[in-house]
Amino acid sequence: MSKTITGLSLIIGVLVIIIASFLIPGNSAGITGGDAISFSAMTNNVGLEKGTTQTLIIILGFGCLIFLNGFLGIYRGIGDRETEFKSLAMALTVIAIALFLGALALGNAFASSSEKVINASQIAQMSAQAAAGGDPTAIAQANVDGISEIVAVSASASIYGAYWGVYAMAGYVLLLATIFTGWIIVKSGDHYLNSMLNMIVGYGLMIAGIVFLILNLIWPVNETVGYQIFGISQLIWGILIIILGTGILTSKAK
Repeated sequence: MSKTITGLSLIIGVLVIIIASFLIPGNSAGITGGDAISFSAMTNNVGLEKGTTQTLIIILGFGCLIFLNGFLGIYRGIGDRETEFKSLAMALTVIAIALFLGALALGNAFASSSEKVINASQIAQMSAQAAAGGDPTAIAQANVDGISEIVAVSASASIYGAYWGVYAMAGYVLLLATIFTGWIIVKSGDHYLNSMLNMIVGYGLMIAGIVFLILNLIWPVNETVGYQIFGISQLIWGILIIILGTGILTSKAK
């Protein structure tokens, strides 16, 4: 793989991931401290904008794959400059991307189930109002619609729980991968970056990975503070990867 493809894949992949993540309904509010992670908030955010959410999820998935392509280029380019943790960094990154893609699939399903919850809730409310007059037929229909709403909410809640479980695990694995990626960048010497940038990017990834992994273990990503912490960690990660990608594009390495 040429350095041009590697560098561009890293830069484009990270930009797509960050921008698409920020544009998913509700995410920007969560990063600034609003409620973007509770079941009710996520249901309203993505259920009312299912089409937009699912489109952005698909774009985000492509961004993950583009980034992975760039990382594979780094893996090959490092060669024998680092052999101790290169394979571990590679494995962790692939696993993290696979887990994120799984979380995105669940997010896509949750958007559909959220729309069904909203529709079922509206129908149940209208049926309840119609049954208020005491008509037996209206009461029977209200009972049926109420049960349908409960079923829809239960199904969506199951997807919601699975989503956050997979997403949290993906985040932990990515932060571990970030630590070891930083190490192999440091060990690559000035192959891609000059000495100063190599230290900034390599040690920056290592330190950020360690610090944010500890913080997210204390405050899980499905809590407001943890969600903000993870968002900040991804922004820092993105900046460092973009610096790395730019360095690869401008380097004299083959």
